Amino acid sequence: MLNLDQYSCLGAALRDALDRWPNETCLIESDRNREKGRLTYSDFKELALPLARALQDAEFVPGDRAAIIMTNQSKWLVSAYAVLHAGGVVVPVDYKLTAAEHLQLLAHSKAKVLIVEYHLWRAITQESEFANHKLKTVLVTEAPLKADLSGA
Repeated sequence: MLNLDQYSCLGAALRDALDRWPNETCLIESDRNREKGRLTYSDFKELALPLARALQDAEFVPGDRAAIIMTNQSKWLVSAYAVLHAGGVVVPVDYKLTAAEHLQLLAHSKAKVLIVEYHLWRAITQESEFANHKLKTVLVTEAPLKADLSGA
């Protein structure tokens, strides 16, 4: 078990856990009562660190905000850790809101990056206010092959 008193932030504690217990189960994803998959801490790290590097390559710097609009799934957690690892601030946005509400919250939060599921992104791009968005980078998950990712 980690002694959380020795850490200055959650990101540092998570980073230590990923290194300390690489073969232990980090999370279990399920759909109702059926297990869909497991990730070890090592698996989790292997998914999150390339995303953290991609954020940094997109000029995402410590203190920048990244909004995440996703359903309840492991990719949400991986994305959040990647943002924290890159020194960013996670802006969780409820996926159940309307696309207009998503755009309002994105503008209000001043998020530089958006990580979003494809079906939610498509709804957001259909809003008239979409043309005014100030996002620098949009990362779309769950997109079908050859999907229209205009604006991302």
